Amino acid sequence: MDLPYQAWQQALEAEFFGPEQVGHPTLFYVDDDVEQELRERHGLDLPLAECVGRLLRPGTDRPYGQVESQRWLSWRQDKDGIPAFLPLLASSVLAATRMVNDGHHPANAYHVRFSELLTGSEWLLNGEAFEAVSRMWQTLAEWQHGQGTARGVCTIPTAADLPRNQSRIGFPLSQALLNGGDRQALPEIFAKLRSHNALAWPLTGEDLLDTLERLGWDSRFSAGFRRAKKVPDFRPHIARLLGNLAVSWDSRVVKASYGNGRTELLVKFEAGRLSWLARVPGAEAQHISLSGGVVLERLGDTAYYAVDGLGAPDARNLNRWLQVNSSDASLSRLPTPVLALGRDDVLGTWVSASAFVPGEEYIVLAAPEAQPDVKRLLDRAASPGRARAANRLPWAPDGWAVHTAVVFDNAVTLRRAVSEIQGAVGSLQPAREPELRLTGGLRLAPLLERQLYLVGGEPSVIVPDDVSGVLLVNGHTYPALQEARRRGGPVPLAGLGLPAGLCTVSLGASSVRFTTAEGLLVPAAAERPCGFEVSGFKAAAYPAVHGNGTALSGADCGDHRATAVPEVLLSRRGADELLFAASDGRLWRIAAPGPPAWLAERLPHAAEPYLFEVELHAVGGWLLERRAGGWRGRAAGPGTPEPSSSPNAGAWAEAVLAARDCSRDPGWADYVRAAEETVR
Repeated sequence: MDLPYQAWQQALEAEFFGPEQVGHPTLFYVDDDVEQELRERHGLDLPLAECVGRLLRPGTDRPYGQVESQRWLSWRQDKDGIPAFLPLLASSVLAATRMVNDGHHPANAYHVRFSELLTGSEWLLNGEAFEAVSRMWQTLAEWQHGQGTARGVCTIPTAADLPRNQSRIGFPLSQALLNGGDRQALPEIFAKLRSHNALAWPLTGEDLLDTLERLGWDSRFSAGFRRAKKVPDFRPHIARLLGNLAVSWDSRVVKASYGNGRTELLVKFEAGRLSWLARVPGAEAQHISLSGGVVLERLGDTAYYAVDGLGAPDARNLNRWLQVNSSDASLSRLPTPVLALGRDDVLGTWVSASAFVPGEEYIVLAAPEAQPDVKRLLDRAASPGRARAANRLPWAPDGWAVHTAVVFDNAVTLRRAVSEIQGAVGSLQPAREPELRLTGGLRLAPLLERQLYLVGGEPSVIVPDDVSGVLLVNGHTYPALQEARRRGGPVPLAGLGLPAGLCTVSLGASSVRFTTAEGLLVPAAAERPCGFEVSGFKAAAYPAVHGNGTALSGADCGDHRATAVPEVLLSRRGADELLFAASDGRLWRIAAPGPPAWLAERLPHAAEPYLFEVELHAVGGWLLERRAGGWRGRAAGPGTPEPSSSPNAGAWAEAVLAARDCSRDPGWADYVRAAEETVR
């Protein structure tokens, strides 16, 4: 990838989709002032437009082809990474902020500004070619929705939300509606409104917009905002943005700065009690200490941590801003008067959800000021049969209403109801489904292969919004599928009598695949082991069958009397580089193995397992993994590094220093110091 372009990509990733955006609406706003600030803050040599313009091929059929190819190259290297065309999309927003009537062109001449910005000419980039850029915007929205709220709440509209005459340029225009100054003014306005509307907060987006105009406070906002709210097609989108910002407001008069390492504080319901739960994506430490005596304890091999030292969730702290900090982590929760608890697949317990998912069951708790909004939502969109128990459950917060067995069967009805009611329930707006995806089902071995299911326990498929066509399974249609699809929730595939093997679900040009089997084959244990006979510390040249159980499998004897079980680490496929730096100065380059022979024979078309095992036999050190240019380290009985005795100490030190920022663990700092001493 072009290095200046990559530097801009990384800067935009950090600014707009970093850890501090968790739970907050992400407006991808870039104007001339923001562009200059980013250049200074990240030490970028080339201006954004110049950096992007040198990759374009104006005058050709595919002027943005080189940027598109960089996106797919990056995706193959890291399928979880941010789409690699942020600089081009940022340029499209920058062009939107320059749309003014200059006497030569009207204020709505977007393509003139865009072409002029990137090529220096008004006509080299035409509107027809911009279709490729609009597809990139939709891909970015799909990726952000797929991350939940871990990379911010997506504010990019769907194609259906845009007026027909702006079906392409509406994406960058939507991000230029509220500039940085507008958003800085909102916290103070929210604080004043809430002090006068204590029982009605948060207001809906339409109510907020009407109130701003009625009080004359819209004069505090930018000219672009004032112009946009007068356009009928954009006014609903501005209202939704205001509503989302009000829901995620943290009750402070100024926007809080969260810093790196922000951790989301969740609520868990288990064994008749509410408790706090932290989710720390990518963390591996067993204990994390925060200020005020708050300690996080990891729950098994998951990203979840139990929280000790913080008072239990109650009516007082559920609806106020919570934040606990340390030198390298920040645990926080946004205030909300509505709490939705859904079943978590990893823990098997009820955990607070960031949005409703049609077809899944919830427990909904509502503070007194939010109960009218929740009641309207349930009356309009929830399926019959839900139960309500107010103040009769000992674990319920004082004064909060509790609704159990809440299910929203119809996605369209639910989305329309949340959009119209907004207010207290606005934060639970279900994300629009951009593509076919699988959910649920009985997985046989999720650590080996996430898309392998038990026959009869096939998953359900979630169908994209506003997509016509017939849903097919292995090329066949089933009446039960069409009926389930009309209800708007996940479409169950179990019960169709599908045979074992590869299954393909398709709708138009979209498709997803999974594999079913009647069970996993387990290799039979040998009655008599086969291995290398050992005499002293010397192994025989050829293996033989032995009945006494003392044969060794493997050529490296070591002490044949040792019975230590090897340590096994799980590693995800697709790393650019995977190394193991042992404490004694040895260095191994690790390659991902192919699938087991029995699996390839039984399921020849199955995808490769998501994870693979790395076995460590009587050795300790650090597993080093490089993805998308960054290193990540995991300790495995690291011990004290002593590389000087190894003939390969130079290569070991070079690898350790290349990955010196992969961990903040003090033990890793010892490795870095040992590597520095080795190369002196």
